[in-house]
Amino acid sequence: MTVEPDKLATWANAITVGRLLLSPLMFWVIPNDELGSWIAFTMWIVFSSTDFLDGYLARRMNLTSSFGAFLDPVADKFLVCAALLVLVHLNRV
Repeated sequence: MTVEPDKLATWANAITVGRLLLSPLMFWVIPNDELGSWIAFTMWIVFSSTDFLDGYLARRMNLTSSFGAFLDPVADKFLVCAALLVLVHLNRV
């Protein structure tokens, strides 16, 4: 059984969509203390690591799609913007 690359339901796209949807969690963990800062930092590292993982899976399993090629940079920018907004809110930038 072969999987068509144009299908939206791939592991790589699911990881990208998950990263996109979970990035706003950093707003609810707005780090007002040292523990919150470490939690937000850990979340950013985990979410950023999934960027490598979804690209690796898509290429390794030959599941690249135009949807994934579009969504991946959107999710990356959303993650960076979420982190930047938290830092601006805390007057750290």
